[in-house]
Amino acid sequence: MLNKQSVRVCYRLVESLKNNPNPHLTNVAKTDADRKAFMRLLSNKNLTEEYIQFEFIGKSRESMKVVEEKLLAFHDTSEVVLNKQRNRLTDKEGLGPGGRETNLSVFLHMALLYGRESFHYHGLGGIQLYNRYKNRVTCKEAENRNTGHFRGEITRWKINVEETESALKIINDLIDILHVCDREGDVYPMMESFFRQHIKFLIRSRTDRRATIWEDGKKIPLCDVFEHYPADFETTETVKSSRKKLNGKKLVIRSKKVTFAVPKSCKYVLGEPRPKPMTINVIEVFEKGKGFSKSAARKRSRTKKDHDDETISWRLLTNEEINSEEELLELVLCYRKRWLIETYFKYLKSDGFDIENICLKTGKAIRKMILMAISASDKVLKLKEAGLNQDNETPATSIFTEDEVEVLDLIFKQYLKGESQSPSLRNPFTSKSIAWAYWIIARLGEFNGAVKKTRHAVSVKKIGLGLERFIFMYDGYRSLN
Repeated sequence: MLNKQSVRVCYRLVESLKNNPNPHLTNVAKTDADRKAFMRLLSNKNLTEEYIQFEFIGKSRESMKVVEEKLLAFHDTSEVVLNKQRNRLTDKEGLGPGGRETNLSVFLHMALLYGRESFHYHGLGGIQLYNRYKNRVTCKEAENRNTGHFRGEITRWKINVEETESALKIINDLIDILHVCDREGDVYPMMESFFRQHIKFLIRSRTDRRATIWEDGKKIPLCDVFEHYPADFETTETVKSSRKKLNGKKLVIRSKKVTFAVPKSCKYVLGEPRPKPMTINVIEVFEKGKGFSKSAARKRSRTKKDHDDETISWRLLTNEEINSEEELLELVLCYRKRWLIETYFKYLKSDGFDIENICLKTGKAIRKMILMAISASDKVLKLKEAGLNQDNETPATSIFTEDEVEVLDLIFKQYLKGESQSPSLRNPFTSKSIAWAYWIIARLGEFNGAVKKTRHAVSVKKIGLGLERFIFMYDGYRSLN
């Protein structure tokens, strides 16, 4: 167990990271004494990864007690490459090979929780850090391809989904969660396990699956389902996107309830019964007039122009019930919002904390610092959400202290001259609301101040820069007063 002094240092480090997303302790720490205290803390064996997750990340779920709407849990894995730190490290325990065997990496798997209707950020779900071993058993080896228990890295997805589901159900058993995964989560035994446990999922299919069983006894490849049977529901939608290549495209969206056969090469999860056939909904999304792009056709398409033409070609698998075209469109929108976790990883790795350049000497210390950075990321995400949703009701004191709000007001009136600006460049939000604080922080991060869209937010990189400058100004104000 940590002593009281170490606990205080631990909280001080997280608070410093919230206001100064930087991997260098010399920049995070205000004094040399703080820097030395942070170094001793990260090398302390009593400070475990489990303690950090329980003490900081677990507390982000406390807001779920009052959540009444349905939730989306976006799951994904990202590789944190630490090649630049290789020569600095004295102990590489906790690190291992990455996507390339020559990489020195640690893998981060996590879930972000958003409202299903409002897409409002609620907090962090399950989080795992894991590393590979050079002598690991892989499924690519011939002797492990079709035999034995299923125990690949993909089971991390299963563990994370189940931990997120169980943790939130303990807090609020009325929460309805839909787990959204990319193609890496398309593994039959994992999906069948969720189906058996009544865990809702929405997973993008990675391949043109061949096996499907129908009630009339026919076996038809999943990729040819809509060529043999009419869709249960079919509709069209016009894409509204900031990306010019996507904006204005008309999409065909259709769904069909099917019964999967168990693939012949299917492994089974250790400790669970063998997978059985399951009945789920298949959703196809493709550009109108072009048809669904199959993998064989994509392989033949080698030019950049042909590749760009097939930007949207999704096949989604879900055990969520679809009873109308509106519900079908809602599920497609839920998957389209999965990019939120991709932007979050970008914030952790390049636009904010820059965790791939953490300047520490041991692998375990780096892993702890990554968890600290994740636990400190709530502030930036909530500020961005305040800008997107134009939240004039939540007070700024929900993430800032009263003294910090007073300094924000001074910066707004004196430094930014907010009250004397032209109407198009004024702060359009209610005074001392969280959206008002977001606008000031964004201005400090080089935002011009013009809010032209209903849902508007600057990048997390600018918010992080604004926070860093604000804390510098706040410390100067405190030293003068």
